[in-house]
Amino acid sequence: MTISETIDYIQQFSKSGKPVKDLSRIQSLLKELGNPQEQLQFVHVAGTNGKGSVVAYASVAAIAAGIQTGQFTSPFVLHYQDRIQVNGKDIPDEQLCALCEKVTACHVSKACSQFEITFAIALLYFLEQKCELVFLETGLGGLLDATNIISSSLVSVITSISFDHMAILGNTLPEIAAQKAGIIKPNCPIVLSPDNADVVKEIVKKTAEQKQSAVFIPDLQKLTILKETLSETEFQYEEQIYTLHMPGQHQIYNALSALSALHFLQKRGFPISDATIRTAFSAVKLPARVQILKHDPLILLDGGHNAAGVAALVSVLKQSKKHPVIGILGMVKGKDYQTAIRKLSEVIDIVICVDDFSPQAVPAETLVSCFPKQLQSHIMPHHDAMSYAVKIAKKMNGCVVVSGSLYLSSAFLEQKSIQL
Repeated sequence: MTISETIDYIQQFSKSGKPVKDLSRIQSLLKELGNPQEQLQFVHVAGTNGKGSVVAYASVAAIAAGIQTGQFTSPFVLHYQDRIQVNGKDIPDEQLCALCEKVTACHVSKACSQFEITFAIALLYFLEQKCELVFLETGLGGLLDATNIISSSLVSVITSISFDHMAILGNTLPEIAAQKAGIIKPNCPIVLSPDNADVVKEIVKKTAEQKQSAVFIPDLQKLTILKETLSETEFQYEEQIYTLHMPGQHQIYNALSALSALHFLQKRGFPISDATIRTAFSAVKLPARVQILKHDPLILLDGGHNAAGVAALVSVLKQSKKHPVIGILGMVKGKDYQTAIRKLSEVIDIVICVDDFSPQAVPAETLVSCFPKQLQSHIMPHHDAMSYAVKIAKKMNGCVVVSGSLYLSSAFLEQKSIQL
């Protein structure tokens, strides 16, 4: 198969497949493939927001230390291949095609989800590339996530937990936290992001105690924020000073979680020096994480698609004090767009709602109806929305903010006219 045929074939599988009550489906698939997961070492990462950033901070440090490093993330932002990387480079088309044929040749693959097929391809690729370390991001939840088929991890990380995917994970924070805490393995250390609610911390600690696993939460008393701008954040933790180039306090918490995980890896003999970590953190920039696309006028792109993610963006915008804010908003069905809009209304002066970026998009009319009546609102295709927003921003010395969905972020990143 060609690469386009391969990706079309993979996308024929449903995103989640039939609901699962255990991991028997992925277990059967990986057994047919020789259980590649048993020959790899993992750092397992779960949470509602921040997983991709934690993986990026930690994996860039590992790569810089000369460790053969695999990264499995979801969803993709630029293209399908960026979900599977070794040493920061996407899986080549040839390998993706060949490994897809190998995975889908398995009899049990026909009942699998798109995520399970992709995960199996990733494991085979990491094994083929002789990865010494794999940073493994869950797709959804933790307990019943396909990635939880691994029997142990060098260290597990649980990032910020909030409300998302409630239809599957539960309607309360304790229910969601219990699902995320499902990645905790017996006698494997766990790092928990310090910005979690007390109820989340208690559930994680209780689960870890049952598994006889130690829990480490970065101590915010040892944190001093030295500088915060849209382009640079500087903070001191214990005796070390770190610089980040992804804005927002939430990124400090993500960096602290990654730092703690790296300290556990140091104890396991991985040669990752403190100096390497500092340099790596400064180098990390991910697309669609309050990403600056242009400076004149200022255009920000953020893929936050749940209440907590949008709240983090709003916090950054309040700090920037840049007005007027022209928002381009698009969200997909199944997300709490009402809460997201309430938060965005605190900082947006003019909003343009779009729905032509995904078949699953919430109708633009529905989004507009949720904004306050006094707020100037528009509906138009996303291509036109950017041109219109930029004209206003230039005229009024304001900024443009794209938010609400990674799918929308992807659509704009494909427009060469606004790429960096």
